[in-house]
Amino acid sequence: MRWDALLPPYFLLFYFHFIEYIMGMNIERIDTTRELEQMVRDDLLSLSQEKSGSLHIGLPGGRSASHLINAILTLPSESLGRIRLYLIDERLEGERNEDTLREAGLQKALDQGTTLTIVSEGKSLSDEPFDRLYLGVGEDGHIASLFPGSWPNSADAQTMVVIDSPKPPKRRVTLTYHGFLTLAREAKVYLLFLGEGKRDALNRLMSGKEDAHTLPCSFFVHQPFHGTIVTDLREKTL
Repeated sequence: MRWDALLPPYFLLFYFHFIEYIMGMNIERIDTTRELEQMVRDDLLSLSQEKSGSLHIGLPGGRSASHLINAILTLPSESLGRIRLYLIDERLEGERNEDTLREAGLQKALDQGTTLTIVSEGKSLSDEPFDRLYLGVGEDGHIASLFPGSWPNSADAQTMVVIDSPKPPKRRVTLTYHGFLTLAREAKVYLLFLGEGKRDALNRLMSGKEDAHTLPCSFFVHQPFHGTIVTDLREKTL
C-alpha cells in the first residue's frame, strides 16, 4: 500500500501545494479533456487581450495536440488571424504529426489566417519568442523528440535530427534544449500529463530527484521557465 493512500485528503492538498512551492510550478488538475480545451481557450483569449499583434504558440505532436486544436478553433476570427503556430516535433518517416493536426481540424484555423510553421532539419523554427508552449509528456518523461539520455548535448541550434529514436519512427526532427531556452524562456509553458500511463513520469517529476538526463521534462523545472503542470491524474485511494 502506498504511504499517500493512508493520508487524509486535507494533508494531500497541503502536500501538493508544498510540491508546487518547492518546484516553482503550478499544478492544474482537470477531470476531462473538455476542461483542458476550455482552459486553453480561456488562456489564449486572455493572451489576445493582453498582447497586440501576433500570438506565437508552440505545439507538440501526438494525441494531446488534437485537444489544443479543438480549443483554438473556438476562438474568435480576430484572434485566429493573429495566431502563429509552431510544430516543435515532426516525424521524418510514416505518418506525420502535421497530419494529426490537420485531422483535428487545423485547416479551419488556417483558412481564417492562422499560420503553421513546422520544425525542419537545419533551419531555425522561429525568429520570434513563444508566448505559449504546450508540451505533451511521454511515459518515460520525454518531450518533443528529446528522450532520456539526450541531455546534455552541445547543440547550439534550435533544431536537430534524431536518427535512432527509442519510439517509432526512428527518424525525427525536434526542437532542442537550446531551442526551448531560446524561444520559450519568457513563455508560459504547460506540461501535459494526460492518462494513467503518465503517472510514473509525473511522480518522478514531483519527487525532484532527477534531472533532464533521465527525465527530460524536468528540464523545465531546473531551468528558469514559467511552468504549469496540467494533469487528469488523481491520487489513488484505498
